Amino acid sequence: MKIQSWWSYSVFALSVVIVLVAAQCAPLATPEAAAPVATEAPAAETEAPAAETEAPAAEEITLSVFTQAPGAYPTIFPVIIDNFKAKHPGVEVDMRVVGYGEYQASLASMIAAGEPPDVFLENQGGDLWGVAQAGEVLDLTPYMDANDGEWRKQMYDYIPDLLSWDGKAYAVAASLNNLQVGVNRDLLTEYGLEEPQTTDDLIAMAEALKGTGVAPVAFATADLWGAVDLFVLFVQQQGGGDLLSQADAGEIEWSGNPVFIKAMQTIKDLTDAGVFMEGASAMNYHEDALPVWIQGNTVILWPVGNFMIQDIPPDMDADTMWFPTLPGGERVLTGGTALVWAAASKGEHPDLAVELLKELTTQETYEVMFKNGVAPAGALEKEVSSEYPLADKVNSQQGSAVDRFIYTPQIYQEVGVAVQALMAGDVTPEEAVDQIQAAADSVYNE
Repeated sequence: MKIQSWWSYSVFALSVVIVLVAAQCAPLATPEAAAPVATEAPAAETEAPAAETEAPAAEEITLSVFTQAPGAYPTIFPVIIDNFKAKHPGVEVDMRVVGYGEYQASLASMIAAGEPPDVFLENQGGDLWGVAQAGEVLDLTPYMDANDGEWRKQMYDYIPDLLSWDGKAYAVAASLNNLQVGVNRDLLTEYGLEEPQTTDDLIAMAEALKGTGVAPVAFATADLWGAVDLFVLFVQQQGGGDLLSQADAGEIEWSGNPVFIKAMQTIKDLTDAGVFMEGASAMNYHEDALPVWIQGNTVILWPVGNFMIQDIPPDMDADTMWFPTLPGGERVLTGGTALVWAAASKGEHPDLAVELLKELTTQETYEVMFKNGVAPAGALEKEVSSEYPLADKVNSQQGSAVDRFIYTPQIYQEVGVAVQALMAGDVTPEEAVDQIQAAADSVYNE
């Protein structure tokens, strides 16, 4: 099946989802709450609602799927859809794709208009919890628990719990990833540079590259996620994962916390030293930062992972490494689930939507993912070879990854905005952290 392009949408602000969430006023999920959640499964004989496997002869059923599709996914998606259609004759799948930079705003517009897609992609953490708490996502728990948990057993056992909130599973993960940096080794050689091990090395690289037209790092903040992930990385490098979880849950203050301030200070120091390519605040990752790196305008790209390695030209001498450490920090790899998928709670065909979600977690799907360099969210039952050695290198380190997510939607959003403001010189590191505190206060003081 050929993937279709999405028609032009009026792009509303991502705040549409945030407004829907705020109306609920209930406390939001935290990493602690979203980590393994004890759910009481129905008895083994419990059956999930019967799927609409056959369409009436006079009425064709079409499932709408909305996604962005980086890396190898345009190759993987048609296989999944063909396998689904073979099992559900008479059901068509209308897959619509937009770029990452406009995806969240387009999805928010569809939900706000009361026309959500039957199945859609979300990001684990704040984005998923936002639409789930707004009541827009189907509770998958009855389907997960049916037939003695047969569907759950197709995934690594911790994954459904990572995607649960208040004891209910709202999404499935088809794949895993971790975030590293991409290195253009040709440029290292051309300019006589060594792989940077610390952020001080990045600053020295910026000094060495002055006047060359080449910058150390391609980095994008317009779509926010790269900015949030960099902040989280620097917190984790300081051993501050528990502090991050507690602040996200409203248990401690963001303001005045030296770990959070140091993370912001490190970003400011790198910005001031010219480490990041000019224009990062106006760049989206897939549309802008990735091509800039591939074209040889920067030595390093942040971040890279199996979600984009397939886009690297075969003749590019590229490699990956963990992000250089801040002064006194530890080498840390952040990661977790990659693409996670949900079904709309207000869709016309919820049971069929679940059947399509199940297709994401079959052995056939896992095999085609692995062949295309993507780490599946469940164990392979037979040996499969990959076409992408660099992806294999990244995926082999998945077990070292620590949590990269902020789970409260308003806080997640504000971390990205605060990093943007910091890089623009509009706020100090302390003020950037205070900005996040204001968002937390708006959540937990309601």
